Order: sequence, then C-alpha cells, then structure tokens
Amino acid sequence: MEYFIITGCVIVLTVLIYGYIQNFFLKVEQYEIRSARIGRDVTVVLLTDLHGCKHGHGNSRLLAKIDGISPSFICVAGDMTVKNGKNTETVLAFLARLSAKYPVYYAPGNHEIRMPAYDDYRHRIQNMGIYYLENRVVRAGDHISIAGLDLPEYWYHKFWQKREISVDILSGQLGQCDSGLFTIMLAHNPEYFPVYAEWGADLVLSGHIHGGIARLPVLGGVLSPSLQPFPRYDAGEFIWKGSHMVLSRGLGLHHIKLRFFNCPEISAIRITCEK
Repeated sequence: MEYFIITGCVIVLTVLIYGYIQNFFLKVEQYEIRSARIGRDVTVVLLTDLHGCKHGHGNSRLLAKIDGISPSFICVAGDMTVKNGKNTETVLAFLARLSAKYPVYYAPGNHEIRMPAYDDYRHRIQNMGIYYLENRVVRAGDHISIAGLDLPEYWYHKFWQKREISVDILSGQLGQCDSGLFTIMLAHNPEYFPVYAEWGADLVLSGHIHGGIARLPVLGGVLSPSLQPFPRYDAGEFIWKGSHMVLSRGLGLHHIKLRFFNCPEISAIRITCEK
C-alpha cells in the first residue's frame, strides 16, 4: 500500500510540474479558413494577453517565432499591458521592433483602457505606424477590412451580471459591415461572438480568457476572468453561422500566475482563397 501511495504522489507531482513548466514554452497554433471573398492567400498572426511579460530578452523568442511564420500582417487583440502600467516600456519596445517588420493592427482590451497613462501609450503606438483601432474599420489590402472593437469596461463583467449586447450597439460603434469584403474583427472579449457574427464579421480574433487558466482533457478551460467555470469559449476555433472565431490562449500571466497544460499561444491563421 505504501508503494502505491508513493507512486501516486510521484505521478501527481510530475504532472503538476509538467503542467507548470508549460508556462514557459511558446506554442504556435495553426488555423486555416477558406473564403471566396479574398483575392489571394494571407497569413495573419494573432497576439493577445501578453500582460507585460517577456519571452526571452526583449521578447526575442516571441519575435523569432513570429518571423518563422512570415505573416502578411499582425493583429493584436488587446491586453498587451496591465492596468497599472507595469512593464509598459517592455511592451512598447517589442511593438516597435514588430512594427518595423510588419503591418500591425491593434485593438485595446480591458487593461489598456484602464491604464493611468493610456493616452500616452496610445499616441506612442500610433507614432510607430501601428493602426490603433478604437471602434474603427480600416482596409488591409483589396479584399480585407479589419474592425477594431473597443468595448467599455461595462462589457467586462462577472458571469452572474448578465450583459446583452446587440448588433445595433456594434453598428453604433463600428458602422455597418461591408459585406463585399472579408471582415476581420479584433474583439478582446469573445463572450459576444454570436453577435459579432450577426454584425457580419467573417473572422473574429479574441483573447481575454487565458485558455481558462488550466486546461483539462475533454472539459477544456477551467475558469474565465468573469469567474465562469468551464466557459463555453475558452480557446481554439469556433464557428457560428459561417463566421469563425480564433480565441487565443494568450501570451502572459496576470492575476493568477499559473497556467496548467496551457502553453502561451501565438495564433497563425492562414486565410485561403476558395477560388
């Protein structure tokens, strides 16, 4: 009996250690989406939820992984910083290196909009040539538009405080969706994905959930920032009436300084032309 107890403890400890060290291994997750609306294939890299963390000196490992993907452009879906502004200079230095190589489209998350020096942060990013999208839509080539959704803090809530967003609210923020273009929406909070799809987004890029902090086989992510156990949208690809959402596990840590079986994620989305 003692042997089985010791063996069981060793197995549990090994699993916990293995789950913990995955915090430090960046993983590139590959997705492919087909559409007749684009004229040529493009590769998009999604970054989100860095929270001021570093992967290598100056985020050199993160940049090297991105270079290995050779993206057409970069989409940032918010929370690269933390609300108290800690390590903001590290984030800005990384964004400067990134924007020197690639077109970058950035929509804020709930942490950016609560930073004391938010205006300064936004202006410095814009001065890098990054498209900072606060409820704004821009073209990215002949057949693609990118909409950056900037939701007020009201829309980030605990799961028992139900919020019902609508297409009319989104249209009031972003205008009408151009159905002739392939529309990518950068929306930090994935909770409202069906409404994003109803608005007209062909592809939604989101974060915020951190993969559910810990991930379990079959059950998926354990806990969302809204304290929802086993949230419906935790990580990966979701489809609603022909629209797709890629929900990244994110790149960093914040309130809970642990991730179990939940590697930091760089999302690489290949959008291919059906024609």
